[in-house]
Amino acid sequence: MASGLLQSTSLTVFPYLFVGSLFGLIIGIIPGLSGHFAMAMAVTFLYTMEPATGIAFILAAHATVAQGGGLTAILFSTPGTGQNAATLLDGPPMRDKGQAGIAVGAAMASCFLGATFGAAVLALLIPVLREVVLFFGPPEVFFLAFLALTFVAVLGKEDMTRSLIAALLGMLLAMVGVDNVTNTFRFTLGSDHLADGLQLVPVILGLFAVAEMIDLWVRGGTLAKEVPQALSAKETQRQIFTGIGLAFKNWWLVLRCSAIGTGMGLIPGLGSAPAAFVAYGHAKQSSKNKETFGKGNVEGVIGPEAANDAVEGGALASTLAFGIPGSSSMAILLSGLFILGLDTGPRMLTQNVDIVFVMIFTIIFGNLIGTIFGMFLVNPLSRATSIRASVMVPVLMSVIATGAYAGDRAIFHIGVAIVFGILGYGMKVLNYSRAALLIGFVLGFAVEKNLYLALLLDGPLFVLQPIPLGLLVTTIVFLGWNIFTIYRDRTKVIPK
Repeated sequence: MASGLLQSTSLTVFPYLFVGSLFGLIIGIIPGLSGHFAMAMAVTFLYTMEPATGIAFILAAHATVAQGGGLTAILFSTPGTGQNAATLLDGPPMRDKGQAGIAVGAAMASCFLGATFGAAVLALLIPVLREVVLFFGPPEVFFLAFLALTFVAVLGKEDMTRSLIAALLGMLLAMVGVDNVTNTFRFTLGSDHLADGLQLVPVILGLFAVAEMIDLWVRGGTLAKEVPQALSAKETQRQIFTGIGLAFKNWWLVLRCSAIGTGMGLIPGLGSAPAAFVAYGHAKQSSKNKETFGKGNVEGVIGPEAANDAVEGGALASTLAFGIPGSSSMAILLSGLFILGLDTGPRMLTQNVDIVFVMIFTIIFGNLIGTIFGMFLVNPLSRATSIRASVMVPVLMSVIATGAYAGDRAIFHIGVAIVFGILGYGMKVLNYSRAALLIGFVLGFAVEKNLYLALLLDGPLFVLQPIPLGLLVTTIVFLGWNIFTIYRDRTKVIPK
């Protein structure tokens, strides 16, 4: 723990943590660009970095996105990211009452407190996870990956059938290249570039960054749909400190909503957006002033924002322990760990515990930096969002192209990013889950490797071992129950 703290505050790591936090905050502020975009851009810088430096940079960028998104949700009724959608219910009404500063202050402080709670839970879980991980060999990981995929498909906001199609398409795309076991070429179309398989970075950049650029371009106009009146700088700062005070005053609500966030983060596929809405519902249920929710109640901002950032602690726990990413951002983090040469699972929790603590402190410090800078960004921000998409898109596209090229210095990868950008945009329009495709793609390699090892070690009957059997039954019951409820709801709708 001490080593993690010393590393994250050292002169070699802290500057990267600092830059990463500001980068994430700015990306979060730009509507339409999400945590995936921040991490997809950050991954491209990892090739030359040391593990601690790289982790601090990419996680800090991810940690502050929700704060930036909360800012724009309150100021412009445009959530910078999906996870800030719940903040729209009470943030903008507070702004319309002239309390934008209070809402921003409360949101920033809740984000910081939620993230700190999530990070503390992750630290406390390390000894438990160390023991649990030892029970998971290839058969268990194989079925756990499938369970994660069904969770992602069912619990996402998109249609379940389409999400399952996307997840399985992701696994199919992971099979492009030379097979690890038999050394046969698969789906390479005679191209040497594809022999190594599709590279993660251009795929991520295409699915999330290029797709968002196409969307912005098609939509046109300015980034924010309506630009509010700016308050005077002095009045804004006074309001922000009032908001921070309110977040600490409602500490019990922050704690309960953070616990909801962390708990939901542990389950693969849930992600921050559902956690934020569950927390909002809980804040409303437990409030003394239920009728003011939706009309500008500060508790309606504090609850979802605390849950939003607490999710990361839980999601990191399952990602680090089993190598099973709980969300698309965790899938990108996993690819970052591979680039830095770090393994998840028992090795991460026994030999690289200091790196886990670097992550924990990065989440805390990153959010603290985000909170401090976010407070000063409120006024300049109101002016910045009137930038037109036609100016923004070419600038960001050139950055994305550079990022895709940088990994292997191959023009081919820019082409891959563009192809996946078109695919990602099509998926967005047709309501297919891009997160499911990415998680399927990241897990594809692990699924195949663990299936081969399980068959080698235990033969086809590995399915009958207690943990794999339990996971298989859970997957089937979970899928079956959801198919049943969908069928039941449909029959209710059809009039006799």
